[in-house]
Amino acid sequence: MSKTSTAQKGRAAFNLRHLRRDNCGGDTRGDRKRLLKEAMRELDPQDLAHQAAMNSNIVVADAHLNVPFVNDGNGTFRRAASVEEVLAYQDARMDGVRVQKNSFETSLFVVHLPKSMCVEVPDFYTSTVDGREVKRARLVARDYDEAKEYLEESMRWLAENFIPGGIDAVAGGDMNFDESTPHIQFQADTFSPKPDDPDKLRCRPGIAYNTDESVRYISGPKKGKQISGNQKFIDAQRGLREHMYALGYPVELDVSERHNESLNLDRYVEQQDRERDLANREDEVERKHSSVQRDVDAAAKDRKQAAEELERAQQAREEAQRVQENAEQQAREVAERVLKEAREKAEQDAEKIRGDAQKDAEQELGLAEAQAEELLDRAKEVESAAEAKLKRVEQEAEQLRSEAREKAEQEAEQIRSEAREKAEQEAEQIRSDARKEAEQTLGLAEAQADELLDLAEEFGSEEHDEATRDAAVTREEAEQEAKIIIEEATQSLQEISHVDQDFLRVEIDSNPEMKQRYREIVIDRTQEESAAVLRRALERIAKRRQQEQQRDHDGDKESPDGGKESPDGDKESPDGGKP
Repeated sequence: MSKTSTAQKGRAAFNLRHLRRDNCGGDTRGDRKRLLKEAMRELDPQDLAHQAAMNSNIVVADAHLNVPFVNDGNGTFRRAASVEEVLAYQDARMDGVRVQKNSFETSLFVVHLPKSMCVEVPDFYTSTVDGREVKRARLVARDYDEAKEYLEESMRWLAENFIPGGIDAVAGGDMNFDESTPHIQFQADTFSPKPDDPDKLRCRPGIAYNTDESVRYISGPKKGKQISGNQKFIDAQRGLREHMYALGYPVELDVSERHNESLNLDRYVEQQDRERDLANREDEVERKHSSVQRDVDAAAKDRKQAAEELERAQQAREEAQRVQENAEQQAREVAERVLKEAREKAEQDAEKIRGDAQKDAEQELGLAEAQAEELLDRAKEVESAAEAKLKRVEQEAEQLRSEAREKAEQEAEQIRSEAREKAEQEAEQIRSDARKEAEQTLGLAEAQADELLDLAEEFGSEEHDEATRDAAVTREEAEQEAKIIIEEATQSLQEISHVDQDFLRVEIDSNPEMKQRYREIVIDRTQEESAAVLRRALERIAKRRQQEQQRDHDGDKESPDGGKESPDGDKESPDGGKP
């Protein structure tokens, strides 16, 4: 970028002030909004008309040259459509951040376009000071596009090198080309990422604007000491000058004589008016003095007149000094009056806002109550429907339980019937087998008895009686054995019946799923009992047969000569006769 040749010195500097909650009624949002509406006035015709009436420096015809902007959240800016967009960005940044009431929450920056990049329009503004009409010039951008680049570059340098939160902390603002000097106004918060959790923000204005333990000298004689807020401000002003100078903009590296003064707009305008008035008067004196000097040789009275004019000029200078003092006093009074009016207007606006908010709250409350009643009625209807549905479900469940109970009882009865029938069949089979065994045993006993009777007939009456007795005993024992077998079979059937009843009462009535288990248990138990009864019967029969065989063996031993011994110890002859 080439430097512009100009007689005016270009100064690269910025003005800064802060907003605190305790100075803004506990919340800075109202002040932020008011300042944004002043800076971004071109977005609303009513705001533009109001601000123009309050500030005579605003040229309404040039308002279209202003550039309102808002942070798009991606490190760049876009053209803003309303003040609310900037406020919404600020509110989102402030959400969840703990801020003390006496901490700086928002910083307000103003950067003017250097005079070396402006064109002066003489006698553009007309004002009245102590009843006298005073004219002053207006500065307009020499190159509109270059001016916008300068203002944006200065804002970015401040964000990246001075503002704690960087470019993300800059919410938005406006480039104003409709006043006496082109300038940029923007708002930035004092939040920066937490070192231990970069996703969260903290309020630490001291990092840039006051002393902070984390900002210290890293070299030099003050190494390790904290850097004061004033020194940080001085370093930032010098850094901005050097940066803009390095980019080739026509700015001076040395500081202005007024670098320690605040660039308050009202005070600046008043001072310009006073300086312009004094310069006009001095020019007038100089012109008259020159005229007198040119005619001094022509007439003495001209000398006298020049002396008088000079004296009047001196009086005028003294008067100008008095005017300046009066102007300063009036400026203070005007500033106090404007501040008072602004406070009164702010209170009125706040009262109106509170009234509107209260009305809105009452309307919202009424609407909420109506919605709550409607929801309550719906809840009652839903509760009634739920109760009816619950009753139907209970009735259906009771019906299902009743049907399941009846079906279970029917199935259980069928199982009991089948088990009883099978058990009776098994018992009948056992009884039949027992009868057969008993009949076989009885038949064997009768055969033995007949054999004994035959022997008795052969050996005489005594042997006959004994054989009869043995046959009777054998018959009686066989009948007793058969009776025992039948009783055991009956007892087994009773035990199976008891098992049936217990199992049905404990298992089937409480859990229909146990039916299959019950059936298997009954079948297994019946088979086991049948096998046990049959086994015992067979064992008794075998034992009985063994006893009879032993008895026969003991009673019918053959004699040494081949004959058998009779029951009384006599031997039979080999041919069957007695000796």
